[in-house]
Amino acid sequence: MFHEIFNKKVIGILGRPTVDFEDDKQVAILDDYRRAVIKKGCIPYIICPLADTKYVDQKRKNIPELTEDEKNTYRKIVDMCDGILITGGYSWYNYDEFVAKYAIEKDKPILGICMGMQLLASLDNNENCLKANSLISDFDHRQETKKYVHDVIINKNSYLGKIVNSEKIKVNSKHRYHVSKVNNFIITAYSTDGIPEAIELPNKKFVIGVQWHPEKMLEYDEYANKIFDEFVSKF
Repeated sequence: MFHEIFNKKVIGILGRPTVDFEDDKQVAILDDYRRAVIKKGCIPYIICPLADTKYVDQKRKNIPELTEDEKNTYRKIVDMCDGILITGGYSWYNYDEFVAKYAIEKDKPILGICMGMQLLASLDNNENCLKANSLISDFDHRQETKKYVHDVIINKNSYLGKIVNSEKIKVNSKHRYHVSKVNNFIITAYSTDGIPEAIELPNKKFVIGVQWHPEKMLEYDEYANKIFDEFVSKF
């Protein structure tokens, strides 16, 4: 375990292939995720794709399958991490899916945010569970800068309901797609226009996905802090 070396808990954060303004290829995480992990007294550890391929230049279906050596390396990385943070973004790849599946199998605490929630749902019910947000929604779910965009109604009997201890909270919102259905997961929260906003996997320490971005709300929102605090407490 990393924390035996550093005397701190380590959160593995799935890195996202991207490009900078000069079109240089990168693997990165948004700074809000890094800072959120640090605020909670943990060490952020970026989990990078191991294949020698240019992810952003290819369609997902053309990405090479994981080798057995890559799979074994990802298993060792997950084993060393205390928890896994699956971040938002625009696309995920086979290494994201493998890490998430293995972390669930090993009962590692997992927090999926925005696309991270969608990834968890897709593992449960393939990508047919995802839909584009309706243009006739009561409000626009993709608002980048507002601290609060809409209310979320939470099942008070769910794990998430017990964490926040409230049946309604206000959240930010910046997503183009949403989860429409699940199998083994449970939908535990909805926006007031009926879009699923949170899911959780029963009988695990902590496997929760939220459609909003609590990592951006830690400086001003008690419920965002409660979610991260519970996540970290399960290590």
